[in-house]
Amino acid sequence: MIPTDQDNDQAVPDKEETGSTSVKDSASCRKARGGRNSHFTGFVRVGPLMAIPEILQEFGHDPEAIFDATDLKPAQFADPDTVVPYLAADMLLARCVAATGCQHFGLLVGTHAGPSSLGVAGFLLQSAPDVGTGLRDLVQHLDLHDRGGVPTLLTRGNTTRLGYAIYQPGTKATDQINDLAIAIGCNIMRSLCGEKWNPTEVLLSHRAPRDIEPYRRLFRAPLHFDADQNAVIFPSRWLHHRIPGADPLLHRHLEREAAVLHEFRKVDIVSELRGLLRKSLITGKCTAGSLAMQLCVHERTLNRRLREEGTSFHQELDNIRYEVARQYLAESTMPITRIATALNYSDVSTFSRAFKRWAGTTPAEWRNRIAAP
Repeated sequence: MIPTDQDNDQAVPDKEETGSTSVKDSASCRKARGGRNSHFTGFVRVGPLMAIPEILQEFGHDPEAIFDATDLKPAQFADPDTVVPYLAADMLLARCVAATGCQHFGLLVGTHAGPSSLGVAGFLLQSAPDVGTGLRDLVQHLDLHDRGGVPTLLTRGNTTRLGYAIYQPGTKATDQINDLAIAIGCNIMRSLCGEKWNPTEVLLSHRAPRDIEPYRRLFRAPLHFDADQNAVIFPSRWLHHRIPGADPLLHRHLEREAAVLHEFRKVDIVSELRGLLRKSLITGKCTAGSLAMQLCVHERTLNRRLREEGTSFHQELDNIRYEVARQYLAESTMPITRIATALNYSDVSTFSRAFKRWAGTTPAEWRNRIAAP
């Protein structure tokens, strides 16, 4: 089981590794930031995305025309178990926004999805004895459904956050994917706790859209855009809520099924580590030793296997920090000081120096450049 934030007890180091000084993402730059695994491409089951063709038709668009540009077909979205590349789904969402002009397209897709769209992880969730057990199952097993982002479940005192974070390099429509994921998170909680359930707050890491009314209608809670996380926040007491559809025998069977699927899945140590590192930026607590334990290997074994892949722990930490930094800079108006804190840097100057080595320019200059027409 993937531990929550209480299970890690040391902060992410501020050590900076050598990166590229080229503005363009050249081959040498990619090598400096993670060897051949910089080309990692995750996947996602289309279950949560199945409503896309229908929504496009509601906007008066032919789905075939929009899908063709992404090497995907609407027919693939008739079967929830179809697996597509994460970046192909990302491109599809971006093209849907461009075609429809709807800035909350991902949110609309998410409103049509719930636990059943998440495969084994979703059925485990529904058959669990209580909400806490179900959400922990979701965190542990969603990687069978999604290899490009990670769910997070953080409990601190009386408050719990159910969130989602992207670690797939090169993702463009991060705002749409995060909206979709947090909408599903809200739907999950209502399916377990009743339709009248509402979060106390909702965090979204992108800038506020022109029209926030669709967000208000769905979440029925205070909204915080330009946040350093994407999550629904609710009182921790809900974790003890008994699930009406609990089925102990089915839950035990599904646990065995998930274990078998994990056992026969081809494990990529670098992508596994990147998912855990992305979580660690949210918890603020991570060391090579603690993540090696979560990967069920010794720290020396982890370092050796990373060397064999042409990378290292600190190199992968830099990869994740760079990816997330670009997401924040591109999609939000979050001050650079807050971005530095969200990436667990001790101060903004340390972050700025690291970013300049990665991108060849400062964070402020990079943000201004991509904002230019």
